[in-house]
Amino acid sequence: MNKKIAYGAILVGVIILVSFAHKIRTAANLLTETLLFSGQRTATIINRLDAQEQAASKLEQAAGKLQRTANELEQATGKLEQTASKLEQTASELEQGAGKREQTANKLEQAVTKHEQAATKQEQTANKLRTDIGGVIDRQKRGRPAPDLQGNSIHVSLLKNEDGPMTPVSMTKISAREFLIANYRDVYLFDQDQGTAVPLEIDVELPVWNPTAVFYSAFYDRIFIANYVGGDIIVARLEHTRSGAKLHLTERIADVGIKGAEGVAISRGGRFMGVADYDGNVVSMFERVDDKWILRWKRDLVASHGITIIGDEVFASGQGSIVKLSIETGQELAKIATIGSESIQFATCINEDESTGDLIGSDPMSGIVFTMTKGLQPKDVYGANGPTFANLSAPFCAYRDKDAVYILSTYQDRIVAISGRVTTSFEFGYPRWKYIADQSRFRFPSVTSRGSVQFDAPSFQMFDKNVRAAYGALATSDGKLLMMPAREDLLGGEWPFYVTGIASDPNWLVIVSNSTPRAILYNRKTGALGGVTIGEWDCWAQASEILCPSRRYSIDELSAAGNMLDREEEAKMAGGWVGGAIPLLKYWAEWASTRSAEARP
Repeated sequence: MNKKIAYGAILVGVIILVSFAHKIRTAANLLTETLLFSGQRTATIINRLDAQEQAASKLEQAAGKLQRTANELEQATGKLEQTASKLEQTASELEQGAGKREQTANKLEQAVTKHEQAATKQEQTANKLRTDIGGVIDRQKRGRPAPDLQGNSIHVSLLKNEDGPMTPVSMTKISAREFLIANYRDVYLFDQDQGTAVPLEIDVELPVWNPTAVFYSAFYDRIFIANYVGGDIIVARLEHTRSGAKLHLTERIADVGIKGAEGVAISRGGRFMGVADYDGNVVSMFERVDDKWILRWKRDLVASHGITIIGDEVFASGQGSIVKLSIETGQELAKIATIGSESIQFATCINEDESTGDLIGSDPMSGIVFTMTKGLQPKDVYGANGPTFANLSAPFCAYRDKDAVYILSTYQDRIVAISGRVTTSFEFGYPRWKYIADQSRFRFPSVTSRGSVQFDAPSFQMFDKNVRAAYGALATSDGKLLMMPAREDLLGGEWPFYVTGIASDPNWLVIVSNSTPRAILYNRKTGALGGVTIGEWDCWAQASEILCPSRRYSIDELSAAGNMLDREEEAKMAGGWVGGAIPLLKYWAEWASTRSAEARP
């Protein structure tokens, strides 16, 4: 019994052990599975930790770089702070210096006043001491010698005109080497390469043909001609035929209020036409509307003569001034009465300087060519009226394209072309000034003007007064101007006196001008007045001789060929005082009558 109980207990225990073992094995299996899963997760976590560690290492390296950069920036900031400190010190020093300079400026201003007073005295002294201002003019303010005006001579084939020399006054370029030239009588086709100048006929008979300015418009492919005495603008096309070239009239702009045009210009786009109306003393602007020129505005300008259009601005010149106007309204934008320190006498032309986009022009009264900005600030001035080709003779116009400067030296009957350092003299007459070997000694002679009076010219006793040569006149010691004979006044002369000079000997005064082949004779002992035909233009008084292009003339030679005027006939002349001036012949006749009456017993 006890054994059964024991066996039973053992059996129960075995069963319990088997059951417990099964549970243990099940738990072990679960634990194994759990450990395997945990191992996989742990490996995954370890891998992630390794990746994070690598990323952390990279971040640490980047942080190190950033730290180094921060250190460098900190050092740079330190340097900038040091520089700022130095600049602040410099600014302080400059401020102190400015105070000192202001004090110095005040002292300089006081000194300038004293210097100006001294300069005035020195200028007066210099005018008395100077016998030749050529050296002063020859080296301009620009610090370079003035250009050569004599150049290499090229004779231009031209039929001799009985009316006198060609005397070019206006020119326009129509092709690379061809130009049209006007001279108040004709329009010429000038071929620079061929060395020819041919007068052109116009295919329509006009009431008056007096061409004074020519302008070629590429937009219209037409030549616009200021027909001075005709009071109109002629528009023509240049036509080449087998027999030569001619002008074909395409339009006549008349009855639009133009009194006497001396200049004409067309805008590049063809909308505007500017006219310098000399007789009207105005600048006129016309607009092209429906194939007609309609007057847009007029602005006063004394003796309006030159005109050019650049963009939306108009530049015009005349007696004593150059103006800039708005092309749309005519509003005056700028105006000058001087070029540098010298007064404008008569700026007969103003043109666009195609080489720079600025301006170029000339003043025939003073004989100069000038360039200036579109703000009317002078850039360069050179030239003077005088004998030989080292000078100019009443240059009525000047142009510059991309090839050269072209100067129309009117009474020398030539065109001076200056390209770089090479000067070419295109001459329309016979060879001139060949008898003077060294023409450079006449460069810029002392016959320049102060106003219209030649400040460095000698004075002479004439009509019981001291007189000095002036432009188109004689200036008396009591402030009057005795006007030279105008056209057809002196023994049938047809050419006016412009730049005047006086030659003398004990018996005679001979008054000559560059613009006429005639001279006035004055007998210093009897007071008689007369005239003589020299037969040459561009003559200049030089002490006791007259220098002309072909040779020298003596006073004895000219006085022997002269004809004296009848005082009573001249006293009957019409006309009298014009402002502060009086005709020379009338003044002489009245003076001679008074002198004759006083001489009677």
